[in-house]
Amino acid sequence: MIFANKLDFFLNQEALLIEAERTLAIEKILRASLPQELAKYCSMGRLSAGRLHIYADNGAVALKLRQFSSGIVEKLKARGVDADSLKISVRVKTDKKPAKTPKPKMGKKGIESFRELANSLEDSPLKSSIESLLESLGKR
Repeated sequence: MIFANKLDFFLNQEALLIEAERTLAIEKILRASLPQELAKYCSMGRLSAGRLHIYADNGAVALKLRQFSSGIVEKLKARGVDADSLKISVRVKTDKKPAKTPKPKMGKKGIESFRELANSLEDSPLKSSIESLLESLGKR
């Protein structure tokens, strides 16, 4: 029965619009209530039964938010938000791709050293490998 009530709520577009506007208004108030340097590293979750869920980008931000939580709740209440407590969680971000590490470049001195080594060697797999390396560098 509870599930059916929730489903009816979300199927009612007018109620959904009202809830979305309420959430946006609360998020705006939250951003104004947070210290400016922390606001950009967190986002609002759901407000349910007087508990506002806040997602922090990392543990350091979550710790600072926990330290300021009583002050944040007071500011929210003063602006009309019915929040008695905060639940602060660290958000797992998976959308960032790992940074590509640039391939190390060999300087002129290194290339010259390999060229001298290749010239000093007799025909062998090592000499072939060094020559192949120099060709791949485009400096042979």
